[in-house]
Amino acid sequence: MVDPNQYNNTNILQKCKIQFVIEEFKDYLADVCGKCMDIGCGSGNVTKEILLPALGSAAQIIGTDISKNMIEYAKKTFNDEKRLQFEVLDIQTKSLPEKYICEFDHVFSSHTLQWCNNIRQALTNIYEMLRYNGTTLLYIIASHNVYDVLNTLIHDIRFAQYAPDNMKTIAPFQNRSNARNELTELLQSIGFKVHHCSLREATSSGKPEIFLIESITSILTIFDNMPESVIKEFKNSLASEYFKRITYKLTCENQEFTLDTYTFLVAYAQKM
Repeated sequence: MVDPNQYNNTNILQKCKIQFVIEEFKDYLADVCGKCMDIGCGSGNVTKEILLPALGSAAQIIGTDISKNMIEYAKKTFNDEKRLQFEVLDIQTKSLPEKYICEFDHVFSSHTLQWCNNIRQALTNIYEMLRYNGTTLLYIIASHNVYDVLNTLIHDIRFAQYAPDNMKTIAPFQNRSNARNELTELLQSIGFKVHHCSLREATSSGKPEIFLIESITSILTIFDNMPESVIKEFKNSLASEYFKRITYKLTCENQEFTLDTYTFLVAYAQKM
């Protein structure tokens, strides 16, 4: 089951990385003064603490997430009647609610679209929600060891029966050699003018079983119908297999620390 409190307390790496992107695009974001949406807002802490302060003082944000549990937590913890509300939305829906169409000046999404099994539909919905000249800033994990491990475990005979269909084709840019070109062309084919699209390499250090793994497992819907004993086995397998793939390790005071590398995409595009 999705655990908003665990996610809120463990998405340290995600918060750290997105702060750099927000800083890079701060001049663009500071000019945003209308209605905005944050797709995949999770527990709401990044929306409230990082994104909202980066926007113009007149900007308002609706944080959306596919998880009802996340939205309930966000409403209780971070809701602000004047500038910030939260609503449930599946960004891959083929029946986009009328109230969202052509309603937003800016749409933001970070660490979310890599979970899509139909990223074209997700990006098309973003395009439909934007007003003319509206902009979107996207942060998408392109390739990461943890998604290779997840894809393996989801099809493992021990766990496959519990995996929902929408988890079986995640990470659309995983191990793709031309991820930047693919995203650029996809955005353009939908109708966006792409002002920026880059593929970047990043590192994360620390104890992945504490930070990244706990953050990832807090949002996995595969646990919804899984017995507690199997959940424990899945989590242990995820941490163990992921840790095996880490190339750089350091032992200090009898504790093992790691340095992991991955790639991510940053895109800034406009509806013209």
